Order: sequence, then structure tokens, then C-alpha cells
Amino acid sequence: MSRFSRAVSATRRAWRVARTGGRSFPLAVAGIVAFVLAGVLIPGAATIAGYSGHALAAIGYTTLLVLQLLICLYGLVLRVAGMTLRQTWPLLLASAVVACVLMIEFHHLLFPLGNISMFGVLLLILITNPWCWVAYLGTELLALAVLWLWAPPAPASLDTATTVQNCVIYLVGGIAMRSMTWLAVHAAQLAEAKAEIAWLTVTQERDRISQDLHDRLGQDLVSIMMRTELAGRLATTDPGRAERESRAAHLVARRASQEMRGIAHGTLVADLDAELAAAVELLESRGAACRLRIGEYPDGPAADVLAWVLRESVTNILRHSEPTICTLELVQTGDRFEFLIENDGVTGRGDAAPGRGLAGIAERVRRIGGTCGTEVTDGQFRLTATLAAGPADTG
Repeated sequence: MSRFSRAVSATRRAWRVARTGGRSFPLAVAGIVAFVLAGVLIPGAATIAGYSGHALAAIGYTTLLVLQLLICLYGLVLRVAGMTLRQTWPLLLASAVVACVLMIEFHHLLFPLGNISMFGVLLLILITNPWCWVAYLGTELLALAVLWLWAPPAPASLDTATTVQNCVIYLVGGIAMRSMTWLAVHAAQLAEAKAEIAWLTVTQERDRISQDLHDRLGQDLVSIMMRTELAGRLATTDPGRAERESRAAHLVARRASQEMRGIAHGTLVADLDAELAAAVELLESRGAACRLRIGEYPDGPAADVLAWVLRESVTNILRHSEPTICTLELVQTGDRFEFLIENDGVTGRGDAAPGRGLAGIAERVRRIGGTCGTEVTDGQFRLTATLAAGPADTG
């Protein structure tokens, strides 16, 4: 990307930030404009018009000062956009040239500090570290050196007291310029941080909905598919059971609709008792014998996560296995709960790399400080999850 393209991009970014960063950017602009108008331009133009008697000279001086002002304001734009001094050196060069023209052209009419201070203001804006003060004070010393080495004629000469007064005024003005620049830059950073937080919040919520839809509705859809398929096969041989399966599929679909609304509003909470009963019913309808060894339940977030693990594990079994025996165990060992689900009849797809479902299980368990592992051996699939007895929800 060329320097011009980077400048255009930085300008767009700065104005975008300025629109969302509150009043700090306009305040900094107003401060710089006020400093230039009240401290440099108006007094200088009035002095030139009074001493020279030519309005054209005052107009030329005003034009050059306005150019310096625009350079400083554009420097503020680029500084707010995050560009460094190395990237903005052409502005410094342009400002130095204008300052030299002002100093040489109007040396016989004006004290040089005001003209050179504009270059110092730009240094205060663009330099990001404390060395900016060394640079700014250096411009004042440069102006005093010019005054001493190249003394202006009587109209532009100043006594010692007035010279010291002007130096103090420009020092205080420099402090104000630096403070307003700092405010504008940090307000821009704060605005960008807020935008980043908002984006991350939306992304996190989108991921939550995506995971909940996958984990929660996946089993319901599998159940509906299996029951309707079974009802179709039994329609001619066993109409009564086919009707019961169709009615059950309808109830699952209605429950899935309610769960989807809960997911959208973030109010859905998994029930371990309900999930266990549904898992046994679904596995047995598939022809699998369930062996249960269920002890005490965990409390708090661990119970909710365990319900999600059970639901997604059963969905995974139905998708990738043709089970005849399924074992579910939940035992407490000390301050830890160990959950085991194991089944046979794993098909070839079970040997594939873990998909989103197993990854979602592992992520949920990890989020509350637990561990999760899976193993496939000789057609047997085993999932184990270890959870703390009552962990705090860190998700």
C-alpha cells in the first residue's frame, strides 16, 4: 500500500472514530484552532497590517498560517488513527518549510517564536513519547537563537520581559495542545475498544446459540427422524404403534420448538433428570439395552453441563452407531463426579476425527474446570467426563 493510500485509509478511520469517540476529538480541534487564532494568527496579521500598511502582506501571512493550521489538524487526524511519526514525516517537512517561509518573509515585522511554535505544536501532536517536550522546547530555543543571531528591526524587536512572557504563553499553550491530543487519542482508543467488545459480545452470543442449537436440537431432530421412519415402516403392519410413534414425534417437535425459543432468549436450562429419562427412552426405542448406574447428582453449573453432555453423547451414539448395549454411569469419588457412557455397534464413521458435537462437549466440560476424553476400540465407544462437585461457572 502506498503512503497516499495509507493516509487516505487513516483519514477515513480517524473520522469514523471521531464520530463514535464523543466530544474529545472536536475539543482537541477547537483547542488547536483557538491557540493558533488567538496566539499567532490574529496578533500577527494585525501587526503586519499595522506596520506595513499593506493588506496584501497580511493576507499572505494569514494564508500561510491557515496552511500551518490545516497541517496540524491533519496531523491530529493521523495521530488519532494510530499512525506513527515515521509514517507522517512528510507533514513535518511541509510544516518546517512553511515555518521557514514565514520566519524569513516576515522577519522584519514579527517576533519569530509564534511562527516556529506552529512546527512545535505539530511535534507535540505526532510524537508519542515524552521526547515531544524536548522537541517542543527545542523549537522555542530555536526561535530565541534566531532572535539573538538575526535581530529583527525596530518594529519587530521586543524587550526581555515581553520575550519571557511570550515564551511562557507558548509553553502553556503547548501543554494544553499535548493534553487535548492525549485526550483525543485515548478517547479514540476507548471507542475502538468499545466497538471490539461489542463485536466480541455478538460473536460470543452467536457461538452460544450455534452450540446450543447443535447440542440441544440435534437429538430432537434425530428422534423425530427415527420415529417418523419407524412409523412409516409400521404403517401397514402395526397401525397402532405407528400412530403412537407419530404422536411421539409430534411431541418431540413441539418440545424442540419450545427449546429453540429458550435458546434464542438465553433462558434454556438443561434438566439432568429429564435428559436421563429421554436418553433411555430414545436408546431403547433404537433397540439398545440400557445399563444404568446413577448415583448422586452434582449441583450448580456441573449439573447443567452434565445434562448437555448426556444429550449430545446420546445424539452422537445414534448418529454413528447401531448400539445393542449402552452403559451410563455417574459416580462420585471424593469431590469429583465421574460420568461414563459406553456403547457398542460403532460404525466406520465412528473412527473419524471428532466432530463439532464431541468438541462442544469437551469445551463445555473444560469451561467449568473438568476433563473429558473419548476412546473407540473394537467397535466400542467410550466417553468419560470428570467434573468438580460444585464448581463455579467460569464460562
